[in-house]
Amino acid sequence: HGRQAHRQGAGQRARAARIRRRGDAGVSVASALFRAPEPLDPASHAALRIAPLRDFGIAARLHAVFVAATEIPEAAPEDPIGFVPSGGHGAAGAPVVSPVALLGLVPGENLFVQGGRWQARYVPAFVRRYPFVSGRRGPMIDMAWSGLSPIDGEPLFDEAGRPTPTLAAALDFLARFDAEALRTRGFTARLAALELLQPLQADATLPDGTTLTVEGFRVVDEDRLRALPDAEVLELHRSGMLMLVHLHRASLARMRHLVELKALREHERRTGEPHGPTG
Repeated sequence: HGRQAHRQGAGQRARAARIRRRGDAGVSVASALFRAPEPLDPASHAALRIAPLRDFGIAARLHAVFVAATEIPEAAPEDPIGFVPSGGHGAAGAPVVSPVALLGLVPGENLFVQGGRWQARYVPAFVRRYPFVSGRRGPMIDMAWSGLSPIDGEPLFDEAGRPTPTLAAALDFLARFDAEALRTRGFTARLAALELLQPLQADATLPDGTTLTVEGFRVVDEDRLRALPDAEVLELHRSGMLMLVHLHRASLARMRHLVELKALREHERRTGEPHGPTG
């Protein structure tokens, strides 16, 4: 079942984004969120109850997550947004890519999660849908989550085996997430077809002299964007894609914020003195 959840394509994976220390081998990003997903079943899960998702420690090891195109306006002011290959090729032969929000500079570290709290205004829908995920045969639930219990929380099913309002709302959110992930492919396919995406490698130096390299991401190349024919630019503008492109480009300045957060976290580890998040 874990492999089923891993093969959900653009909505589940950010496989090509790699972050490494200078001189180290790159580490692929994969979902560290779902540990024991199994098909949601009214018979197997009749007695199961669910608590609200308030402890984001489950996402503490995610340093990049998928974001749908509709999330970019909310995610871009806080997170660098890039594009990563998500497997396969589109109709025009261009690689299929997915937008991701970068949350950390070291594999397995989400700089926005501390003490179970998400210390930023926007939490990506990829995380908010937890513990549910779509499998090949329908919704799945991560049985490894501590928020599931036969005692505490809201029931998933009523006595007749029908979804309760709590579960129905969660499944509706999951369906909308999947629909937006599918629509996002149209946005990224257009960027790929126009050959706007170019590889990015960014080096970041921490106060202690440690150099980190971010690679594997693709970004919209400004020169190629400016060179587009007027008709193509007008099409991107009227479709709303041009706004998303500019938000993506502006978000790259947030790399500096990640470096500042990383420096603060390293200081906290060395001294044991907590610091609040930077803006």
